[in-house]
Amino acid sequence: MEKDLRIKQGAFMYEIFLFSGGVYRFDELKEAVEDVGGVVFKKNLFQISRGSSFLAEEVQVMFIIPEEEEDHIKSLSEEIKGHLEKLDVEDLKKKDLLTYIAVCDALIKSGEWMSRDEIEEGIECPCPAQLCENQELDACIHDELDESLERFCKKNVLKSRKKNITEYYLMEVD
Repeated sequence: MEKDLRIKQGAFMYEIFLFSGGVYRFDELKEAVEDVGGVVFKKNLFQISRGSSFLAEEVQVMFIIPEEEEDHIKSLSEEIKGHLEKLDVEDLKKKDLLTYIAVCDALIKSGEWMSRDEIEEGIECPCPAQLCENQELDACIHDELDESLERFCKKNVLKSRKKNITEYYLMEVD
């Protein structure tokens, strides 16, 4: 399963969305998000019931996609009878999510456990998130990579293991 995040010249912005809808045909949306260079990073399944009667199973998913793909993903969401909401995220959280995209891209390309240094080498400049070029955030992924990797492990989006050095692996989102 190899996918690359796309890099474009000029302004390259990501948007964060929350999808809510039925589980039927959800895999189509997940695949479409990945095909356009996005990342699904949080998924919750829940059941709707009244008393002891089961009514429906719903899925709620948070993902990030390039802004130019919004219309395509919105159209697919409507087709599968879901609701798509664009989320406004404060700069600190947005920086964290964009850093996650760059780390995710390096880990996906490798497909194996990677050390911090290997991840840093795998992050191409400019990174897919283009944090350095984003005037609003004024940041670089390399500046806070250690803190970001630790945060991602605590949030259960990365796994870590300690051999001679600490290595990281991307957790799968079902």
